[in-house]
Amino acid sequence: MSPIPDRAALQPERTSLSWQRTAITATVIMVPLVITDLRLKVWPLAALGSVATLSAGVLVYRLRRRFDQLGDDEAQYRPFWHMVRVALACSFVAAGGLLTAVVQLLR
Repeated sequence: MSPIPDRAALQPERTSLSWQRTAITATVIMVPLVITDLRLKVWPLAALGSVATLSAGVLVYRLRRRFDQLGDDEAQYRPFWHMVRVALACSFVAAGGLLTAVVQLLR
C-alpha cells in the first residue's frame, strides 16, 4: 500500500506490480527452455533464450526503480513503455518455447 494518505487510487502501483510479476514469470519460464536448448545442442536458440532471460531480469530491476517514482504525487508515471518491453520479452519467451518444441519434434 502507498504511504501517501491522499492518493485517490493505487492503479499505477498495481499496474507496475503486475508487469513486474509478468517479467519475473518470463524469466522463470525461460530458464528451463534455455537448459533444454543447451541439452539439445541448439546453440542459436540457447543464445536467444539467454538474451531474453537477461532482458527480462533487467526489466524486473528497472520496474523496481519505478516504485520510487510512485511515492511522489507530483511526478508523472507512465508505464506504457515498460509494458511494451515486458510484452516483447514475453514474446521472445513464447517464440523460444515454440521453436524449442519444433526442434524437439523434428528430432
